[in-house]
Amino acid sequence: MDTRRALVMIVILGTLAGCATMGGNGEPRVDLSECVIVAPDAEEGSLVAKAVALLQEEVAARTGIELEHVDKMPAGQRAIMVRTSKVGDGGGKDGYRIRVHDPGRLEAVVYVMGYDDRGTLFAVGRLLRLLHMSEGRLEIVRDTHINTVPSVPIRGHQLGFRALPNTYDAWDVDQYEAYVRDMVVFGANAVELNTELDPERVESPHMKEPAWDVNNKLADMIASYGLDVWFWMSLTEGDVAEPAIAARELARRRAFFEACPHIDAIFVPGGDPGDTAVEVLMPWLARLADELHAVHPEANLWLSNQGFEHEENAYLFNYLRTERPEWLKGLVYGPWAKLTLRDMRRSTPSQYPLRRYPDITHNVRCQYPVPEWDRAYAHTLGREATNPRPRDMVDIHNALAHSANGFIAYSEGVHDDVNKFIWLAVGWDPTTPIEDILREYGRYFFGDEAADAAADAVADGLLMLEQNWRGPLAENEQVEKTLSHWQALEAKYTDKVLSPWRFEQCLLRAYYDAYLQRRLVGEMDREARAYEALRTADTVGVDAAVGQALLILAEADGAMPCSELRGRIEELGDALFEHIGLQLSVPRHQADGPERGAVLDFLDQPLNDRAWIEQELDALSREPDEQAQLRRIERIANWEDPGPGGFYDDLGRGGAQAHLVRQRPWIEDPGRVVSPQEEFDWQVPGRLSWLDQAQTLYGTPLRMRYADLDKDAEYRLRVVYTGRFNATMQLVANDTIEIHGPVKGPQPPAPLEFAVPREATRLGILDLEWQLVEGRGCQVAEVWLMQK
Repeated sequence: MDTRRALVMIVILGTLAGCATMGGNGEPRVDLSECVIVAPDAEEGSLVAKAVALLQEEVAARTGIELEHVDKMPAGQRAIMVRTSKVGDGGGKDGYRIRVHDPGRLEAVVYVMGYDDRGTLFAVGRLLRLLHMSEGRLEIVRDTHINTVPSVPIRGHQLGFRALPNTYDAWDVDQYEAYVRDMVVFGANAVELNTELDPERVESPHMKEPAWDVNNKLADMIASYGLDVWFWMSLTEGDVAEPAIAARELARRRAFFEACPHIDAIFVPGGDPGDTAVEVLMPWLARLADELHAVHPEANLWLSNQGFEHEENAYLFNYLRTERPEWLKGLVYGPWAKLTLRDMRRSTPSQYPLRRYPDITHNVRCQYPVPEWDRAYAHTLGREATNPRPRDMVDIHNALAHSANGFIAYSEGVHDDVNKFIWLAVGWDPTTPIEDILREYGRYFFGDEAADAAADAVADGLLMLEQNWRGPLAENEQVEKTLSHWQALEAKYTDKVLSPWRFEQCLLRAYYDAYLQRRLVGEMDREARAYEALRTADTVGVDAAVGQALLILAEADGAMPCSELRGRIEELGDALFEHIGLQLSVPRHQADGPERGAVLDFLDQPLNDRAWIEQELDALSREPDEQAQLRRIERIANWEDPGPGGFYDDLGRGGAQAHLVRQRPWIEDPGRVVSPQEEFDWQVPGRLSWLDQAQTLYGTPLRMRYADLDKDAEYRLRVVYTGRFNATMQLVANDTIEIHGPVKGPQPPAPLEFAVPREATRLGILDLEWQLVEGRGCQVAEVWLMQK
């Protein structure tokens, strides 16, 4: 090629490149730092105007660039065109299209088109997630072309202004609006509030005004974004089978309906809380629907069957099939529904849609507990710790999504913030890779002058936090790597992140996990050395062995392990309270209770069995002679030993329950409706092995299976029954052989022993099945199968 032709080619390539730049990963981008917003339909008060304002304000907050809004496309200037382009038959509800048109000149245009007005708002939200923003910089990938509609029509979260949540009661309407806008950016079209029927009630020390007044303001604000306003409205104020009480409660709700400016739907939980008999509840709800429609004619009423017994569910589904009530819009599937979502869909007439009410906020004693969670986490981080579970959330959503018309998730604060945005993203498109969702989350909420690098690092860090909760904590090498990762981000980005409290939550979890692990390793080492000391009792004497064991356990007294980590955890906890009202301590931040995210109050929680060991050793003096003392010491030091040819399972402890039978894999039954789960008691004295159990619910049997047993041996079974349900169970071997009849666990807990008939093991296989006789569910803490 001669020089002249080369120069011409350079000019052509330069013209084609136009306003394009190159991104960090090499993809061409369009520079929008000097563009305008063209929105001819942005009439005052319209959703298009709301979308334009959202774009202007969020870009300015992240870049300092003030985007001008004009009505007509200017000549010779880059632009973002925002408008609604309706499609027929409602097929594009909430959908949109985003396309970059870059002809290689300054007239590059980003078309942001909603298929309805709310779709335009969501299109702008998606644009904000796609934009690469930092100080003075606004870019978009040049080949962006998106055409999308949501996979489900209901996508939202509950943000209830009440005392129970660990955050929301400290918010004002402006803070709520900021959070709602974040949800809009990720495609939320509904927000659920909690009803307060007393106009004067202020139930939390953090509330600045009555919930009645705040709810009315929130309903107005939420509706201004075109979102659906839902209210969760329980029925717990008396027996509505009594005519006077029924009328009183209808009148109270009518007053609420008349005061509230916007209501699109009411959700009444049949239980959790509430215990009105279903045959009484249904006609009362018909009357409630009349009161609702008298004030809000287009509003819908939904009902959940949470806590319904099997007979009540049968009544409900028969009622729907035979009565076909028009006042009921649909059913809600929530925690403590005693059937699977698939079974509920099969049982419900097709005219009634199902809406999910997933518990994305709790870690234990909940609908979707963390599988095989380490007990050290369960007894310190508890129910409402900062809990990014990205892969779990995608799996839980996608495994069951086809059976419902969407979701409004249950939330008790911002500790589940990552989970909320994952549900919104996969609720829109279940095929979205989790890495893409987390990068958008990181870029939008964390960004800096190197926003893309920060987004990747945040995405990696969130996945690492989830991995911290996989498997036994003491052996998890990921925990220290996660801490190092977040400390590197802390050193680089602390003063630059756009949403400090989100960053602080992740930092606190990384520090807390590492703090726990280091404490756990130290405490388990002391416990192991104390047991070794006790095992010398028959050679050095009882008093010497006991004295040495007690000295080893007392090494923890007065020590302040990992003080640098602990100090940072407390600093971050106070910062979160200041920045977002997150209450991580009862005495310090006036949290509603110890289970409500009060993780700062458990920094000194014992992680070994010191208290139980000392209690047992104290009882030695009451033994009649030295031989009895030695037998007690042997039992203490070798508690888990099943003897030669035996087996021990610490049920409820991940990795220590090899013989537990799981009827379905986690991905098929993440709510553990028909499969066992790990359950953790709350602050009950005794061995740590008594504080967690394998548990089945709703009448599902709890099963264990042993193979390759000695066909010629005789066996006996030792079990510990404990748990918050204190259920009555019977135990059957191989479907037909009774090991014991109906039994409740003794209080305080103690092992029970039962003979295993030879005929049960003569083939070398033993199947055990605990059957629920009475109570909420089967719970078994420890099982030894021992040869005689």
